[in-house]
Amino acid sequence: MKSFYATGKKTCFFLLLLAAAAIPAACAHHPAAPSVMPAAVRQAPASHKKSAPDINWVQWSSAAFARARAEDRLVFIEISSRWSAWHGQLDKSLSSDPAAAQTIEKDYIPIYVDADRRPDIYARYGRRGLPSLSVLNPGGYVLAVASAMTEPELKNLLVTLARNYAGNKAVIDKALKASSEAPRAEKPVESYPINILPSISLSALAGVWDNSYGGIGNGKKFPMPDMLDFLTYLSAHPEFWKGTDPAPLARAALDGMAAGLYDGSEGGFYRYSDTPDWRSPHKEKLLGLNAGLMSAYFAAYEQYKNRKYLEVGKSCARFLDEYLLDRKAGAFMNSRSAGPGVSGPGAGITTDGTLFADANGGAALAFLEAYRATGKKEYLKTALSALDYIMDNLYNKNMGVLHYRGADRNVLALSDQVMPGLAAARAYEATADKKYLDFAVKVAGICDREFYDPKGLGYYGFWYASRPIGLLGNRKKPQDENARMSELLLKLHFLAGRGGYESRARETLLPFIPAIRKYPAWSAPAALAAARICSRTYEFYVTGRESAPGFSELLRKSYKFGCPDRVVVPLDTTIDKDRLDRLGYKPGKTSILYVCSEDVCFPPVRPGESMEKVRALLEKPR
Repeated sequence: MKSFYATGKKTCFFLLLLAAAAIPAACAHHPAAPSVMPAAVRQAPASHKKSAPDINWVQWSSAAFARARAEDRLVFIEISSRWSAWHGQLDKSLSSDPAAAQTIEKDYIPIYVDADRRPDIYARYGRRGLPSLSVLNPGGYVLAVASAMTEPELKNLLVTLARNYAGNKAVIDKALKASSEAPRAEKPVESYPINILPSISLSALAGVWDNSYGGIGNGKKFPMPDMLDFLTYLSAHPEFWKGTDPAPLARAALDGMAAGLYDGSEGGFYRYSDTPDWRSPHKEKLLGLNAGLMSAYFAAYEQYKNRKYLEVGKSCARFLDEYLLDRKAGAFMNSRSAGPGVSGPGAGITTDGTLFADANGGAALAFLEAYRATGKKEYLKTALSALDYIMDNLYNKNMGVLHYRGADRNVLALSDQVMPGLAAARAYEATADKKYLDFAVKVAGICDREFYDPKGLGYYGFWYASRPIGLLGNRKKPQDENARMSELLLKLHFLAGRGGYESRARETLLPFIPAIRKYPAWSAPAALAAARICSRTYEFYVTGRESAPGFSELLRKSYKFGCPDRVVVPLDTTIDKDRLDRLGYKPGKTSILYVCSEDVCFPPVRPGESMEKVRALLEKPR
């Protein structure tokens, strides 16, 4: 008997109150789901197999839902990915059972959604983890979502749902639409001192942290780069601690993952572990996750001075360069995975070669962090290559950044704007190339135009050119992307020298105050953004002609300077003359570095001079 698992706390399909009483009965004796991620499919005996046609899966589209309405069918949706083997196994299982295949052929439009290519559908219809199964009415509203169930239970439920829907279609459709589209009372945005958010989040995180191996809880373990970034940053800011030292928490996770989840052969990190010690990994390696962890390990090396973290960061960079870099494009492919039950070097390995904007923005950020930690120019070159690919191939100045080449141009994702935008802002700090600053400013403008909510503040996760299907029209504001957006706006406040960016950075966090106060342990991205806003920023103004002697030296020293709160502002004495005048810096014959913080400026640094005097002044108690 096969068993399929998707995420969610319910033990079977969660049935809306519109369903008939007979439907929950089909689930009443279902055992509790043992996990929140897919478990291995238990293969049925070969003697039970019967030949049947393959399920005719179609893509999500208005035409598919129009067909469902025209033919009075429900929609059976599976959300999975190319790096997951579960879609093929589900398809094989359902196709091998004539009764199941006949039920789907007669009563359902089966739709397959690639979670990586349509993150908007995954965000609204999926559950954490893949695959995710749902049944929708022809209008795109949810009748049921899947957790854990055996193959016979799944088949029985599909039959029961179809039968009950057929007998009560008009009533169910009306109630589903009314429930899903009912106006929700907007809570007034709280005026809240965001400076206390980091300490609230840190204390809550410490309460659920595994002090032995690191990470959340004592069951399955998922690497969370945003939490590592938060803990590492706060390690340098004791004003946020209130009795909880974040360094031991960060080290426990960094050491535990390096000992278990890390692949000592190829390099890179697997997606998650079945055990709390990180030593039972699943064999998928995703670009976005590895970029986040690579950046986290390099940042941890800079903070804790542990060379083991440096070596893990370098190994992650080698893995991305050797196995995921598309050398012709100069950008990174999405994933590398092994199918279930395979073993041996390279056995059963598949690679999804799609080049996604948000993941490549994350990769550019990781290689910029590597350049900062090591000073190796090849890391900078790799970061700029990935960023240039996005700017040259995925960006349209009139609409924004597409998710990937060939993506639906009627859908834009906030993550595809903010991740490359933030990477471009940091690339400008490292290179003084104005094209990166211009791109970051334009992307921020697109986000304000297409994603910003002027009434409730914050940014929606997705934009649509026309009204989308079903629940996609109920837009939400994701915490992670809004936290990154806040960081981008704060960067532009210093780099562009224009008003409004800092206040918008603060406002962006305000809609998340209720969730942060209710679930503080899961608020690391927003709490980190709040900590950055509330910490003292040190502005490194590198002045002079870019071609002048010493400019590149001072720029490199400033970018590499080991201060998590420094921002490097290159100012050309010709192009940026007005801003130099406002700051009171007079152009000299050679390049000069001025370091300032709020109302305090340190003595200037000239080419050939040591940065140690700057470090001594920064470390001096104020």
